[in-house]
Amino acid sequence: MRETQRQVEAEVSLISGADRRRSQRVMIRISVILHFTAQGKAISLPVFTANVNVHGALLLCPQNFASGTQLVIEHKMTHERQNCRVTRTPQRTGSEFHVPVEFEKATPEFWKIAFPPPDWKAD
Repeated sequence: MRETQRQVEAEVSLISGADRRRSQRVMIRISVILHFTAQGKAISLPVFTANVNVHGALLLCPQNFASGTQLVIEHKMTHERQNCRVTRTPQRTGSEFHVPVEFEKATPEFWKIAFPPPDWKAD
């Protein structure tokens, strides 16, 4: 009984988290380049998105980044750049890290896609 209650609480927590989102996520693989400085050296790291929204993205990276790390993300097709930061500790999945990043300000046109309306819900 106690385990079932935990499962229900976890599901409610996930639903509540989805309802609190500021914008819709779109699962899409977009090639981007991360620019950052490590040990005084400028580094450019090609990576892909797992999903995007107007506030940032979840990146698939071969490298881990600490929460709060400042990065510049470059859209590989348009060469447009946005400052962003890692919002929380990345999760490791196999040989890569899922790195959540947030833009300094919402930028819906950065990804060059049409986002669903805010009230849209998947059935």
